Amino acid sequence: MSLASDRDAAGPALEPAVFTNRYEIKYQTSVAMLAELETALGDYLKPDQAVNSGLGYHVTSVYFDSPDLRFFRDKMEGELTRMKPRLRWYKDTLEAEPNQYFLEMKGRFDRIVLKRRAALSRDLAQTILADPLGMPDSAVTNSSVLGEFSFMLQRFNLRPIVSVAYHRQPFRGLYHSNLRLTFDRMLHCSLSTTLDANRADFTPFLPANRAIVELKYNEKVSSYL
Repeated sequence: MSLASDRDAAGPALEPAVFTNRYEIKYQTSVAMLAELETALGDYLKPDQAVNSGLGYHVTSVYFDSPDLRFFRDKMEGELTRMKPRLRWYKDTLEAEPNQYFLEMKGRFDRIVLKRRAALSRDLAQTILADPLGMPDSAVTNSSVLGEFSFMLQRFNLRPIVSVAYHRQPFRGLYHSNLRLTFDRMLHCSLSTTLDANRADFTPFLPANRAIVELKYNEKVSSYL
């Protein structure tokens, strides 16, 4: 299996497998604090200019789960080994058409975080959301990610459960290529799980003045951070 973080690699998931200690730590803070945080970390981080010239992008993820919410319960109960199947797409602005679609299988094994993903066409993304079992055999055969997802669909009777959307501003480490920090704002969720879900169907799950800061790194990081 291969490890990748959000939009860290262009195209499908990389192979062969990479196993490493990948830490992902989330903090909740105020939107007003983000500018101060960016200034304070300016000697360690830089805006990711490769992503929409550093302006950030909009992310929508549809999470799949079993009828009894097996994966959600694993998360809430703190299971050391758990899985998170999702379909994710990216837009440069709210009004723009999505420019990338991925099916992702994100797993956590104690401290090790693994994410495998496969790039999708819009038509295949639409099929997976509307009728997951209707995926073409060729797609399942040609992608280990889609093959694993197909197996889990049948084993756990997976279905799209909830959509989560937000704006993400990414930063990269100046001295450590595996260091990544993201600011997530405008966090919304919806029970609508279609590609063309109306923004009015989404409800904020954090107040507009709150944000999520996520620090991601391999093995170790500066104690200052």
